[in-house]
Amino acid sequence: MSEDEIQYETHPAPKTRKKGFAFAHLALIISLIAPLTLLAAMLSTSVGYLSYDLGFNQIALDYVPKIATTAMIICALSLLISIFMAPRTYGPWALSSVIISGGLLAGYYAYETRLKAYPPIHDVSTNWERTVTFSTKLVEARGPDANPIEDDPFVPNTVSYEWRGQSISAVNAQTCPNAISIQGKPKNAEAVAQILKDEGYVVFGRSEWRVEATYEDPFWGLKSDVVVRIEPDKTDIRSVSREEVADLGGNCRRVLTLLSRIRST
Repeated sequence: MSEDEIQYETHPAPKTRKKGFAFAHLALIISLIAPLTLLAAMLSTSVGYLSYDLGFNQIALDYVPKIATTAMIICALSLLISIFMAPRTYGPWALSSVIISGGLLAGYYAYETRLKAYPPIHDVSTNWERTVTFSTKLVEARGPDANPIEDDPFVPNTVSYEWRGQSISAVNAQTCPNAISIQGKPKNAEAVAQILKDEGYVVFGRSEWRVEATYEDPFWGLKSDVVVRIEPDKTDIRSVSREEVADLGGNCRRVLTLLSRIRST
């Protein structure tokens, strides 16, 4: 066979890998660091492995937003590169990373908005003229680092300019006006205890004139203690958070829910 009759196989030149590919995938991985850190902090705090101050105040409110902001910058740059390099191939990866980081930052913005909308309190009661008190055992169970139980608490001067220096009773009257005593014949302590259990509380102690219970947040494991005081002519409720400085209206909602349930008994 002559040289002219020999057929040589031709192979296509290898495709060059575009630079946007590696960066788009890297950006997606980076975008997952912040939410995974937040999830780890939440789980560790809820089971008691991390303290509230470290898990929530430092990691969740300080470190994670900074990580998410850095990731957002990287992801936005990745999206720009992908749009110009190969939008169909790499664009979805880069866009996903932007959505993840942006969504997390939007969540923090919503949290900050709610934080400003609610007063910086963690104590709600239906009666401040005759303070609803907790038993010594429950106060001890709260621990030395918990928010103190006071007869006439005030908003610290170091927090919100709008609310600082005001009494909690005055703040309650403005922001939770329906938290008022249940007038009339005394309620049954056993029935009250069952209502608390139905609402997800763990009953700490009970007597004919008082029922105490603890509510635990299902996400962060944050606890709030509730006492229902039963008197011959009226029934009062008080709810106080252990760790939270600002409860975002949580104690008010809990008190109002219990008032509604107890009134219907």
